[in-house]
Amino acid sequence: MIRVRGLRVTLGGRAVLQGLDLDLGPGESVALVGPNGAGKTTVLRCLVGLLRYEGSITVDGIDAARDPVGAKRRLGYMPQVPAFCEETAFAALAFVARLRGAPRHEVAELLDQVGLSDHARRRVSTFSTGMRQRLSLAAALLGSPPVLVLDEPTASLDLSGQRELVQLLGELALDGRTLLLSSHRSEEIAALARRMVVLDEGRVVASGPVESVARSIWAPERFRGPRALERGIA
Repeated sequence: MIRVRGLRVTLGGRAVLQGLDLDLGPGESVALVGPNGAGKTTVLRCLVGLLRYEGSITVDGIDAARDPVGAKRRLGYMPQVPAFCEETAFAALAFVARLRGAPRHEVAELLDQVGLSDHARRRVSTFSTGMRQRLSLAAALLGSPPVLVLDEPTASLDLSGQRELVQLLGELALDGRTLLLSSHRSEEIAALARRMVVLDEGRVVASGPVESVARSIWAPERFRGPRALERGIA
């Protein structure tokens, strides 16, 4: 579903990505992990067309350089800090739907899916952080993209908000969506991902099943298993 070859990005004279390769199969859930500055967000921003890069990216067989619009329509992007206009939730999603060429009826359907239908006429500026994250997920789902790209999706949420969002994302994964997320939270990774890719200084330094890679790079007490969020471990 995603194929990345030789991805290189230089920002401010610094090589952020250094010939990175990455593959995701249809329906696969993959977590990008690594220290701050390792290149996780840069990879995601390249995929969704927000950064210039060297190398190649294909999404569902579409070359992102030759057909950037076609590639973007197969990706739903949820940034770490969502930004919306000062309008109602319904109006904000309707605007994104027009940009993505998604049918208008999806707006109400997605607000209901993320639990915001009762708040459709409220201004986004009055929303809590958790509500904004759910609205951001609804925006990412417009047009039914087969791939979701998630940048630290629960980073600013309390434990209750983390549980709610992870449950929503887990349901999407079970429906066959391909998920690529960056995260620092071991519990979130365990709950959502089946494979972990570790980055350091713009390179892949480890890749494999979540549990085996996690136990090789984290102390045992940091990795609590896939039901950690349900047990209330922050």
